[in-house]
Amino acid sequence: MKQKTVKARGEGVEYPALTGKVIRQVRFVNDEDYTALTIEFDDSTLVSFRFKASIAFSIDPELSTVKGGNIVRWRELKTRPVMRLVARR
Repeated sequence: MKQKTVKARGEGVEYPALTGKVIRQVRFVNDEDYTALTIEFDDSTLVSFRFKASIAFSIDPELSTVKGGNIVRWRELKTRPVMRLVARR
């Protein structure tokens, strides 16, 4: 099956430098100081997206399975509080 690249109907961007990276951890922070999405990769790199506007989800985020270009199954993502690592002395 051949792959075909089509332009998305809405506005958006892609980040080719992130293609093929394996994600280790994803964090989303939305507090009074800042709003950010941070993605940490297995190769000890990370990317941070900082947002100027406050973001609220209108529906809970979903994790989808895509087969042949179609969503065939989805489930709600579970959340947990962000845990910070503290170095021991």
